[in-house]
Amino acid sequence: MWEISTETCVAAAHQLRFAPGEGERLHGHNWRIKVTVQAPELAPSGWVMDFNELAAKLRTFVEPWEHVFLNELKPFDDLNPTAENIAMVVADGLGKIVDDGRVRLTRCDVWENDVCCATYFR
Repeated sequence: MWEISTETCVAAAHQLRFAPGEGERLHGHNWRIKVTVQAPELAPSGWVMDFNELAAKLRTFVEPWEHVFLNELKPFDDLNPTAENIAMVVADGLGKIVDDGRVRLTRCDVWENDVCCATYFR
């Protein structure tokens, strides 16, 4: 089994629901989002998939979140925009784009700062 990862950053605001204190106030983060894909065998090219292709697909997926209030966008208008839920939305949504029967998106890590990270496995 092989795996590769790539990451991008998104500057976006959110307002947590059901969080006492500062989390309920509107605030922003420079979210660092990393995705990992796995493959049980390499492509004829000798790679899991092209790093540039994976990076471009990740960037395209999260670009609508750049410099916005996440709570106003689907699915975060209903889903609490926690780091955990952001990781799930990226993993499941990008997985629909990337998964091809050989390659599978298996993990998404989302940092809201340098020391706090949430991980979603699929």
